[in-house]
Amino acid sequence: MKPPIPGTPRDPARLIRWGRILAILVPLILYAGSLANDFLIDDEIIITSNIRLAPGQTPREIFRRPEQFADFTLPYYRPLTNLSYWLDGRLWGRRPVGFHLTNWLLHSANTLLTFEFAWRLTRDPIIGLVTGFLFAAHPIHTESVDLVQGRTDLLATLFTLLSLLALRGCVLANRTGPALAAGAASLLTLIGALLSKEIGIVWPVLAAGLAWAAPETGRERRGRWGAILAGGIAVIAGYLAVRRIVLGGVLGADLGSLTTPRVGLVPVTLAIYVRLLVWPFSFSFIRTIPAPQTLTEPRVLGAALLAAAMLAGLTALARRNRPAALGMGWALVSLLPVLNLFAIPGFVIAERYLYLPSVGFVLLVATLVRKAFLVWPVRAVQVALVAALAALLIAFAAMVQVRTAEWGDPVGVYEAMAARSPTSFFVQSNLGLQYLKWGRASDAVDALRRARDLEPDNPVAWNNLGVALAGSGRLEEARQAYQRAIGGQRTTGGGPAGLPAGHYPAWGICQGVRESGGGPAGPERSGGRGGGLARGPGTHPADAMMAPGKREAEKAGRGKVRGWVPAGAGRSLHHDVR
Repeated sequence: MKPPIPGTPRDPARLIRWGRILAILVPLILYAGSLANDFLIDDEIIITSNIRLAPGQTPREIFRRPEQFADFTLPYYRPLTNLSYWLDGRLWGRRPVGFHLTNWLLHSANTLLTFEFAWRLTRDPIIGLVTGFLFAAHPIHTESVDLVQGRTDLLATLFTLLSLLALRGCVLANRTGPALAAGAASLLTLIGALLSKEIGIVWPVLAAGLAWAAPETGRERRGRWGAILAGGIAVIAGYLAVRRIVLGGVLGADLGSLTTPRVGLVPVTLAIYVRLLVWPFSFSFIRTIPAPQTLTEPRVLGAALLAAAMLAGLTALARRNRPAALGMGWALVSLLPVLNLFAIPGFVIAERYLYLPSVGFVLLVATLVRKAFLVWPVRAVQVALVAALAALLIAFAAMVQVRTAEWGDPVGVYEAMAARSPTSFFVQSNLGLQYLKWGRASDAVDALRRARDLEPDNPVAWNNLGVALAGSGRLEEARQAYQRAIGGQRTTGGGPAGLPAGHYPAWGICQGVRESGGGPAGPERSGGRGGGLARGPGTHPADAMMAPGKREAEKAGRGKVRGWVPAGAGRSLHHDVR
């Protein structure tokens, strides 16, 4: 193998072999602790309340219907992800270890594919090795790997990388037969990406970028690029048609209209994601972003300047270093669907949205580090670069361990969220409900009082506090809290309760009353995605105090109400695009 650039090792084949071994082993070692974790946040809802995963359901039904839960449907068509959950359920039952095992192996596979993509693009195994190490250890991946619900991004990234590698193989094949096989594999894996998560729709731009970054001479090879790109666009058109049939519309949800707050939110969101990629040492599963009211706010202008600087940098890289430009362009393009330009259902900010963009980011960093290593051949400079990279990887690995251990404690994870976001109603509410679930009624009252103080007019807060007070035996205080909740429901109306004006909640738009039976449940045993409404009172100690509330609600014309319930823990308009 002829070295493509100066400084390539004399035996690159050996380095490639070791790179593959390390790309498999390093992520397995880093995330081994995730195998001991329980279901967290939405995991148990996805597994236990998803109708498509219920006993008697077949893969055919998974592919024919959207995601449907006990009492609501989500505007997603991700049958391949649900099929993976279905298979896990058949193999492992409801044991969390099996579901975490799949995520664990998928991250290892993605690290290997990232290594392969980087060294095949640049023909430099050192770039591939650095890219693979950075991808394996980047702490922003903990949410995708440690939570079962992060499976969507793991699968979408897996199939996207496989598709692009197969596309590259198709173009470079010397014979027609292997070229056709690789081309078919590229289109089939594109289908896999689309059926795992909607982010796969950025494939044509990534494929065009790959063709530009690694241009091939020869009419036949250029023709193969064009044929596969055209085939990919046709596949996406077919996918959109299927979505229209299954969801009743291509989008599956009303995207709303462009407004000043939403337009201003785009650069702000981009700036936050860039910070999380560059400095991944500040985590939060739940974030609330104040909506910009004008486009001249300092944070909007600052974020817009950052976006302009990034575009200028991309233009400069395009002239000097095409692989680096591809990495930067990859990150930006795969972020576009989650920059909140339209009111798509989902988190405003979610760390797992960065899983696919991070492939481009680590490619960019590895390419620039390698370039610096070659431009400054002074030994002292090279030693400093290697030492800095090693220190960064060690810091990343340590943060992965801390974050994975944090996810392993159902109560501790909410306590960590509360420490990072003490003024979040959603955090305090769900922390209180976790305390209640684990029998810590006094702690639950304290947390739910903090939630009530944050949103004193929110009936959800009063309802949850009433359940905690009743569980502590303070029935008179519980009765007063339920009365406040009933009054709040009358004035709030039918919309989402407690949504702060001018804010986009990053998790759990809660509602107050619903018909259900059973006992109170924590955030993981609820009927929806993330925060919201738990099951009804059942045999909870507060049942005696809830009866007056039921009668008042029925008299108010709300129909049959089977119990006041903790509202921060179950059914919600969780709006999870993932």
